[in-house]
Amino acid sequence: MALRETPAPREKREAILAAALMLFGHYGYRRTSIDDIAQEARVAKGTVYLYFKSKEEIFRALSQQLLDQVLATAEAACQANTSIEERLRRVIEAKFGYFFELMHRSAHVRELIDAKNQLCADLFAQADRRYLRVLAGMISEAVEQRELRLDRVGLEPEAVADLLARSASGIGTYSATSPPSLPVFRRQLGALVRVFVVGLGGSLAEE
Repeated sequence: MALRETPAPREKREAILAAALMLFGHYGYRRTSIDDIAQEARVAKGTVYLYFKSKEEIFRALSQQLLDQVLATAEAACQANTSIEERLRRVIEAKFGYFFELMHRSAHVRELIDAKNQLCADLFAQADRRYLRVLAGMISEAVEQRELRLDRVGLEPEAVADLLARSASGIGTYSATSPPSLPVFRRQLGALVRVFVVGLGGSLAEE
């Protein structure tokens, strides 16, 4: 009789994080216990503690995993062989579109946001800085390739990146009582990028 293979340590860790993401989104951070996570991941409670000391550590690891995914997607978007409008849109979507969809499909949005601020503010601040460097780097390269002209507005790539990121963030939060739907949000992100590209002397994708 063939023996059942024991999941590798990395697979167990990923299973725990996947279970935590599902449970935090469905039941909320505070109502989810280590027992719940272990049961959902189909591992013993003691196994969870082999990888994470606490629920808070699981949340931080999960947040770091999501942030790394966002940054990897943004970096890949910079390398796409397409127009500056499309590259900018993909980079903006990689962060703001992703988190908008993630947070708005959960029944516990406010609790997750509060937990993030309390437990992972340092991780998100670090990721924000890395993201802005990626965005500013792409804008700087576009200027070198004459796809954009920052002399038209007297701004450096870092300032343009910061302004674009702040504008994208504001689209999803300008109305807390009635946020836009995901399709509307994505259309607005696309419109924002088009405004920036035209304002900086670039060409739109269809031109």
